[in-house]
Amino acid sequence: MNRRWIYSFLPVLLIVWLLLSIPPSSAGVTIPVHPQDSFDFDGTAEQAIQYASAYLQRHATEGAVGQQLRLRGSSKDALDTLERQAQLAPTDFTLQTALGVALYGASRAKEAQRVFEQVVHMNPSYAIGHCYLGYLAHYEKDLNGYVKHFEQAIQADPTYVPAYNSLAMGYLVIGYSDAALRVLTQGIARFPDETSFFSNRAYIYVSQERWEAAQEILQQAIAKQPTEHNRVLLGMILLKRQEYERARAVYTSILEANPKSIVALAGLAESYKKQHDHTKAIALIEQAIAIEPANKDLHDELREHQEAYRNWKNQEKSSLP
Repeated sequence: MNRRWIYSFLPVLLIVWLLLSIPPSSAGVTIPVHPQDSFDFDGTAEQAIQYASAYLQRHATEGAVGQQLRLRGSSKDALDTLERQAQLAPTDFTLQTALGVALYGASRAKEAQRVFEQVVHMNPSYAIGHCYLGYLAHYEKDLNGYVKHFEQAIQADPTYVPAYNSLAMGYLVIGYSDAALRVLTQGIARFPDETSFFSNRAYIYVSQERWEAAQEILQQAIAKQPTEHNRVLLGMILLKRQEYERARAVYTSILEANPKSIVALAGLAESYKKQHDHTKAIALIEQAIAIEPANKDLHDELREHQEAYRNWKNQEKSSLP
């Protein structure tokens, strides 16, 4: 498994990280942010998104298509109604948060920023407002601003779990891995059962190629929550430590539960390639390609496995008397 494969799947292991897609709200309406993405938060912020969705659905015009109400064109009246409601209730922080999310979905990021700035000015302890300001800073490619706002979110509410993960990953992106680890250590001390802190700490160790430390902390995470993501990362660490039999056991257990796990198939193939069982390795990559035939990385991986097989066969021939 080359470095492209090693690192290409790492972002999906993050529990909380920058922009993710939200599940459909209970109202059945999606509020988009960037072309394919939506803000995602646990708890209160998710409720705020649904709150905005409910307003938009109640005030949707006939031009809205189906359940996917996009904040553009004929749905402008819906957003105008939401803005008027928010103006009448400036201290309703849930409603103000909903307005900020909706404005961002309408590509009105600067106005969304002003809404959240007003929210945290009125209530400096409103961590969600600080978090959204952090996301808006990321949208502007202001990573230092991103970090600053998530620091403020934790200061505002030290119990708001997503802020720890996002701050840690922000530190990692700007090159402060020690600070990232410190934040996650603080999170673990405060919330010892929050497995995302363990998983993200393992992720940081992997990015530093500190395989033994990564394996130790990840095994703690798996003991608490044996998710596929955690086990995929453990399998990769075992490969790097040349513990091929253990890596195979991990990947096999993933495939028993999810036979279409592309990363598990690729990891299992790599474990066989490392021990020169190239026929099995190639068959596994071909199995992955059958699941995702348009995946370019898989086709590249197949070529590398085939080349490794040819090289190994040539070495065997050259060693013959």
